[in-house]
Amino acid sequence: MQINHIHVENYKTYLNLDLDISVKSEDRPILLIGGMNGSGKTTLFDAIYSALYGLNINGEAHFRELFNSGVQDITGKRIVLEVEFEGIVTNTLTKYKLRRTYQILNSKAVENVTLYIGGNTYSYGTHTPSKEKSLNEQAVSKIIKANLPSELSKYFLFDAMKTSELVKDEQINNLIRDSIKSVMGFNKYTLLVNVASKLLENANADRLNNENARDEYKALQEKKRTLETELQALRGNYDAALSYATNHREQYERLKNGKKEDELTLDKISKTESNINDIAKAERTYRQQADDITKSLETDVVMQKLASAIKNEVEAIKNYKGGIEEQRKNNLTDIQIEYLTRKVVEIISGKYEMPNEVDVEAIVNAIKYSRDNNDVKDEYDYLDESDMATLNSIIMPGVANPYPSFQQQRERINYQMEDLPRLKERLRNLKKELNGDDYSFITKYDENEVLAAQLKEQLKEKELEVKRVEKTLETYEFDSPDEADPSYEMLKKLPNFFKRLQHKLLQERKTRMENMMKELLNVNLVSYSGTISKVTLSDNDDDISFKIYHKAGNEIPLNQLNAGAKQTVMQVLLKVLYELGDYEPPVMIDTVMGVLDKESRATIIENYFPNLARQTILLSTDTEIRAEDDYKRLMPFISRAYTVKRNKERQCTEIVEGYFGETIND
Repeated sequence: MQINHIHVENYKTYLNLDLDISVKSEDRPILLIGGMNGSGKTTLFDAIYSALYGLNINGEAHFRELFNSGVQDITGKRIVLEVEFEGIVTNTLTKYKLRRTYQILNSKAVENVTLYIGGNTYSYGTHTPSKEKSLNEQAVSKIIKANLPSELSKYFLFDAMKTSELVKDEQINNLIRDSIKSVMGFNKYTLLVNVASKLLENANADRLNNENARDEYKALQEKKRTLETELQALRGNYDAALSYATNHREQYERLKNGKKEDELTLDKISKTESNINDIAKAERTYRQQADDITKSLETDVVMQKLASAIKNEVEAIKNYKGGIEEQRKNNLTDIQIEYLTRKVVEIISGKYEMPNEVDVEAIVNAIKYSRDNNDVKDEYDYLDESDMATLNSIIMPGVANPYPSFQQQRERINYQMEDLPRLKERLRNLKKELNGDDYSFITKYDENEVLAAQLKEQLKEKELEVKRVEKTLETYEFDSPDEADPSYEMLKKLPNFFKRLQHKLLQERKTRMENMMKELLNVNLVSYSGTISKVTLSDNDDDISFKIYHKAGNEIPLNQLNAGAKQTVMQVLLKVLYELGDYEPPVMIDTVMGVLDKESRATIIENYFPNLARQTILLSTDTEIRAEDDYKRLMPFISRAYTVKRNKERQCTEIVEGYFGETIND
């Protein structure tokens, strides 16, 4: 399969794109597309992929997100993805044009698909009658599947930055197992084994004369088939969980780091907002105090003038009333007069004989009268104690001057207010630093990790159940007819025959994979170049593990390789899958150098890309494949080179010939 042309309308950054990506000759298999980050390289990758396999648009809002943002009114307008490709089907080179369009009708996204094959056309859409749609959809699906099934596209259309995440025991073993079964076509042998086994089981059931035994045997057969179906579903779910982990690992790590950063930033935002609020509160308090002082200013001035004017008179009254009070302190009270009088009369009566009884009460009254008539008259007796307290508060207000402390407060507020713009600017910048991501994805990813572990255990249990049922089925004794039945004898041999055939072919294919990977790694894996003695794929056909060994005899742990080395291992594996697989698809690589160092990059450019596939589409920045040197080394192998550029005014991506100004020497 080779892709010759891509046409895009209104998809993401592409307003209108017509691009020839055909290979001019076999010795020039590379299509090089350069561009700065954010210019539209990955969108071109997505457009080619989506033209082949379709878009899944979830409603009008999602449609608008995918539509080119430079188009203001999208009413009645469509997203168009069209790809022209060719492939050999039943030994015949056939050219195809696949066109997919998407638009909004009645607030729903509708799809229309048309496949042109020579003079034939297969077309279907959202509103196509179901029977016609089903037939045409099957026809299109068969064409795509014959050239490159969507489930295998991940092996040949990929982002190199993410490949290093695949180099983990579970992921890489899963990848090799699936690729051998799918890319290399070994699924068909498994299917043959299953069909032959089912036929044999039915024949065996017919040979059981005892009806109960026959029913038990058939029930066990059915149970085995059910368990195998469940086992297959578990494997599919487990593979999906591993694939999800691999495809989203980078996003997961980014979000985890982003969440930590956001938590720190949110703490800074909280403190900054608190500072701003404290300043605002202090300023409001200051203004309120200023208003209060202003309002009381007139009263305070009048009272001070009044106090100054009457101070002498009030002091004279105080002194006068004080003198009178002092004099009155020497006068006896009524109780004292009565007490003393009675004491004196008692003493005199005790010493002297009195002719008549003494009238004590009359004496007391006489003394009181004399005291009252001789009392000093108070000219200000109309002023009681509360009145004197009021006059005293007027001439001695006890009001402290608020202005010195108020002045200090104002200076402090002014300083804080001068700092307020800086704090607000800091707050704005901190809010900009927030990633604004939905961190619920982290929980979803963690749940997937737990699910993968659970599925792995369930797989083991289900496999044991299948083996237990198989052993039980082997215990049945089948009746032998008087005459030999050649077809039955052949049927008994078929399952094991296909198993042996599959195993033999698999061993041969694994040996070729091991040898080819060893050769390629010794050339391309710079950190171990020339030192790899062997690559092994385990003998367990259902659980293939992958190991690399140093010539010193020790295993080279994959998890201990750096990111660049892991990327190289995966690229070598993908090259082997391409060479030994049943398909010849184009290989399209985004962020081609990923995390490779200088030496690894040079090796990949010279030894890997030129011989990778019959059509290799590379999407690169000028820091990955550098125009001044890397490009020149690749030039003899390049059919076409383009550079994508972002037109900021029109909000779209445009493509020009040449790689960052460098042209191809034909």
